[in-house]
Amino acid sequence: MSAAPAWWTALRAELAPLLPGLRVAVYASGGAPYHHAALVAQWGGVPEPLSAERIQAGALAGYDVLVMPGGGLLGMGGLLAALGVEGSTQIREWVAGGGMYVGSCAGAYLPARVPTSFAEQHPAILPLHLLDVPLANGADGGLGGLDSPGVGVLHAAVSAPTHWLTRGLPPHFEVVHYNGPCFTPTVGSDVAAVTRVEAAGEAFTPWERSLPGDAPALVDTLIESRAANVVAGPFGDGTVVLFGSHPEFGFDALQLGWGEAARLFGNALLYQSGRRRRAEPSVSVSAMTTDLTDVADALSTASQRFQRLTTLAPDLSGAPAFLGSTPTALWTAALSEAATLSADTAEYVMALTTVPTAYGPWLDSPAAPGQDYGFVGLRQLAAQILSLLDQAEEHLRSPPPPVTSPYGEWDRHPYHLLASSYLSAAGLSASASLAAGTLGTLSGTDRPPPHPMFRPLWTSPERKDHD
Repeated sequence: MSAAPAWWTALRAELAPLLPGLRVAVYASGGAPYHHAALVAQWGGVPEPLSAERIQAGALAGYDVLVMPGGGLLGMGGLLAALGVEGSTQIREWVAGGGMYVGSCAGAYLPARVPTSFAEQHPAILPLHLLDVPLANGADGGLGGLDSPGVGVLHAAVSAPTHWLTRGLPPHFEVVHYNGPCFTPTVGSDVAAVTRVEAAGEAFTPWERSLPGDAPALVDTLIESRAANVVAGPFGDGTVVLFGSHPEFGFDALQLGWGEAARLFGNALLYQSGRRRRAEPSVSVSAMTTDLTDVADALSTASQRFQRLTTLAPDLSGAPAFLGSTPTALWTAALSEAATLSADTAEYVMALTTVPTAYGPWLDSPAAPGQDYGFVGLRQLAAQILSLLDQAEEHLRSPPPPVTSPYGEWDRHPYHLLASSYLSAAGLSASASLAAGTLGTLSGTDRPPPHPMFRPLWTSPERKDHD
């Protein structure tokens, strides 16, 4: 594993003494929670998956921070479905009482000023209106309430150099953006525009170039208007931090390998640690013996299948481009990495023979009925990976269906099922590696996690989008 960069070493040195006393809940009932959880664990804290059902029952009262991650297949609607009005009201009252809400992508959309049409379709969002900040790319249609700027690496600039969120951040940095919202705070409001979109990097595909077309790119409008991709403001006695981009995502084909943008999330935790009012949690010292042979076997099988499929790409001439890469290049990069990750994670989990009983859900935690991705245990992640591989291989027997929108035919196109996003089989191999590494870190193992830790030098050798 490569040596830790200076920014990481300095940030962890600040966080490690503080995070054990900060209770951080990661929303479990939808979306993609594993990147945030892994960062919290790596920085010395204990990420606690918290379901919508427990939020509805008032469990947030015991926490300092709630992380609402990026969405699953249903985006913002999928995050809201399990919460309902009661869950959203509980979050609102908890933030007003001093809690910190941290949202990424879809999770950052929910507390902003959303289109009326979205609120009418999803009334559970109404109590979650915590910041009176307009969306720069809200829409009645689009991806269920917003127009996507695209997917990949954006160049961002610090707009508020004295803000606590930008402490230690360079004036210009790169961050992964994955369809999410941007914002236009009103001048004179108590909502700070913390960072803004400055340029699209080479590893970025505008939404309008994902498939062939010549429509003006929304990302260019966001750049010209100096739209914010990170905002923050107060709500009652609490704090709301909205990351329209993904500082918790890494920079390789499967969003692994953290870069300096992760400091934004770390700074949010640092700020709340100075305001903590919750009692420190009592930690169970009991441990249980584990046998993860079945998980390791499933991941080893997945590794072999990923490796075989690397060279069996279907006709991808009509598939969408993402991450500044052609579909063919992304297929190869994602499946190759997934093969390595799955094998490394299989080896890693076999060494986890004893874990604290309190962390049992990281091993085995089924999804609730209707859950749109979200938190599940390692056993369930391994099963999901194999299921997506099964579906993709079944569809590989036929010509791929025509794609008329970037995420069209998600449940039938092998490219989407296997490689195109963090919700694909390859993407879930990254989630499994993050979950295993988190469990190992929480269990006190001295082995490095099975996933890349820091930003790699991954770039596509082919042209970046459709002409």
